[in-house]
Amino acid sequence: MPTTPPGFLILDDALAAAREGDALVLDGEEGRHAAKVARIGVGEQVLLTDHPGRQVLAEVTAARKEALQLRLLADPSAAVQRLPRLTLVQALATGGRDEQAVESATELGADRVVPWIAKRSVSVWRGDKLAKGRAKWEATVRAAVKQCRRPGIPEVSAAVTTPALVEDLRARAADGALVLVLHEQESVGLMSLAPELRSASESGIEEIVLVVGPEGGIDPAELDTMREAGARSVLLGPEVLRSSTAGPAAIAVLSALIGRWG
Repeated sequence: MPTTPPGFLILDDALAAAREGDALVLDGEEGRHAAKVARIGVGEQVLLTDHPGRQVLAEVTAARKEALQLRLLADPSAAVQRLPRLTLVQALATGGRDEQAVESATELGADRVVPWIAKRSVSVWRGDKLAKGRAKWEATVRAAVKQCRRPGIPEVSAAVTTPALVEDLRARAADGALVLVLHEQESVGLMSLAPELRSASESGIEEIVLVVGPEGGIDPAELDTMREAGARSVLLGPEVLRSSTAGPAAIAVLSALIGRWG
C-alpha cells in the first residue's frame, strides 16, 4: 500500500500563481525540518499546503543543508472556501490541555481558534506570555495540519478576555453566525440542532462559533453575557468532558452535521 507523502507548509503566496513543472524552494523552518530532521532526499515526494488551502504534490530535485529544491508535479488545487467556517473559542487551561484541544480540533475541522482568558482560567496569559502563548498555539496548529494533511492552515487569533469576547460574539451573531456555548448543565442537546446544522450552508450561515470553558466551567455571569449577546448554550452529551476533549468532540459532531464528512 502506498504511503502518504509527508506534508510541509508554504507560509507565503508562492502557490497562488504556481503551475505544474515550476520550481520552488522549501526553506526557513519548514525547509530545515524537511532537510535536517525528516531527511527528505532527492526523488522523494512531499505534499505542500498553504494558508488558503491550496495543495500540491512536489518532487525533491535537490537537497541542501537547510532547504529543498522542489518541482511541482501538478497545478496546485484551488484555495478552499469552507462554509460554514468552524471557529473554536478555547478557554486557557492547565497541564497543556488547551493545546491538546487545539491540536485535535485542527485535525477535526476547526478553521479558526481563539484563546480565551476566562474568569475561571487558572492559566492566564499576561505581558510576554500573550505573544508566546499565541505562537505556541500557532505551532501546534501547523503541526496538526501537517499530521492530518488537511487543506488550509487555521488562524490563531489574539487572546481575548471575556468582555472583548462577548463584543466579538455579539458582532458575529448580528452578522448571522451561529454561536454555541457548551455547558454541562444545559438541557438542550447539541444533537437537537441537527436539522438546523445540516441546512446551515443552504440557510446562509457562514460561521459557527463554538465556545468551550476552562476546567472549572464557565462562570454564570459570563454565560449570561454571552447569551445576551446572541449565543445559545447547548449540552454536548451526558458525560462531563475535560477541556482538552470537549471542543474537539463538538467540532467532530459539527463537521459531520454540516456535511464535511461522509
